[in-house]
Amino acid sequence: MAPKETDDAPKVLVVDDDRAQTRLLEHYLETADYSVETFTSGEQCLDGLARTLPDAILLDLNMPGLGGMETLHRIQAQNPRLPVVILTSDTEVSTVVTAMQGGAFDYLAKPVSPTRVLTVLRNAVKQARMELKLAQLERDIGGSGFDAIIGQSTAMKRLFREMERVAPSDVTVLIHGESGTGKELVAQALHTYSGRRDKPFVALNCAAIPETLQESELFGHERGAFTGAASRRIGRFEQADGGTLFLDEVGELSPSLQAKLLRVIQERRFHRVGGSQEIKVDVRLLAATHRELSAEVEAGRFREDLFYRLAVFELDVPPLKDRVGDVTHLARHFAAGLAKKYGGGEVSFTPQALAALEAYDWPGNVRQLQNAMERATVVARDGRIERADLPRAVRENSQRRPHHEPTMPSDAGQRVPQHHAAPPRHAAPPPSGGGSLADLERQAIIDALEQSNGNVSEVCRALSIPRTTLYRKLKKYGMR
Repeated sequence: MAPKETDDAPKVLVVDDDRAQTRLLEHYLETADYSVETFTSGEQCLDGLARTLPDAILLDLNMPGLGGMETLHRIQAQNPRLPVVILTSDTEVSTVVTAMQGGAFDYLAKPVSPTRVLTVLRNAVKQARMELKLAQLERDIGGSGFDAIIGQSTAMKRLFREMERVAPSDVTVLIHGESGTGKELVAQALHTYSGRRDKPFVALNCAAIPETLQESELFGHERGAFTGAASRRIGRFEQADGGTLFLDEVGELSPSLQAKLLRVIQERRFHRVGGSQEIKVDVRLLAATHRELSAEVEAGRFREDLFYRLAVFELDVPPLKDRVGDVTHLARHFAAGLAKKYGGGEVSFTPQALAALEAYDWPGNVRQLQNAMERATVVARDGRIERADLPRAVRENSQRRPHHEPTMPSDAGQRVPQHHAAPPRHAAPPPSGGGSLADLERQAIIDALEQSNGNVSEVCRALSIPRTTLYRKLKKYGMR
């Protein structure tokens, strides 16, 4: 059954082969403002965890096929912080002890009491969120927690919090960000902090592959499948089996391949080009783009169903210009590493050099800063980088940005048209008979768009809704 659509309610998965039981639990939970999704088997639950990120799971122990205990073990292996409450009609002490030792948060004896189930779930969600906050606090005290990513700005701390939440799961993640912001580093960190860390991490830049070779790169081919196919080739999906596949610049995939990728995401099965054998893989999919895929969907260049499959959870990597204070940390990090690479000693910066670095907008983001540090490290005298050692564009930049944290990171390339105080001409009038709640919701969206100058990421944060929900609301109210 489809989950109730509430954006801020805790989400609970109910897994039980007894349909009457699942309907009853669903009624209890939705009445208490939980968002609920139900499954009738352990296999369905594990498949569902690849496309949703719940706050807790209610899991029956006695199910045909994959039993509740084995399902519990697999959930714990994927996401040990996800609380699982066991449902059982067997109240033998040994059964309960086994379940608790297996990682269950608590257990509920059937028939389930509404008061008891709501109390246990409330405690489970509260504890899970508290553990997440403690992990974030430990990370903030001891460093980023994602070793390859340097950053202490507000914008990066926000990103780390979201990464901390989604990394242990198998949920598909769509990473947004300008070119050079480090989207692949984010993907690698998600893999490293997941249960798949000991399996392969395979990356493919879709923009770097000619359209005629994209299918072969993803799915492989058999010998003789096309001119030049002199031997069998294993595709990226097979290479990543058991691990993580990262598709960078996924918006560059051809329309025909988008359809095939959608089918593979749904079924986790495919054929090599020119092959007849069906191949099954277990892969977590991460994707990234510098494009606004919703605009690509609107223009008919990207499949809407594929977009929603990829955007189960979305991360926004902030541009360097919005990471106030991080430029100095990154510059020192890069300079130290490059000095070591070239056999030099310690590197220092003059105040004028640091001021110039912080004042520049860095349109090429972290990648551009790294290149600038390589130049400066090479030409610097006695390991001291001066303003004159920096690239001309940085030296000649005369407009210094104010040194304060932006309230919300901007997201270039991810904007919708600016709205004005009066209802915008391109927006539909308020829905007649829609009731005051619909009118208030529509006005809240318009106000957020005005305040953020049409910045999608800022609107989503201000309204505390995911990007995909914002798109649905814009469509609902006729705002293009």
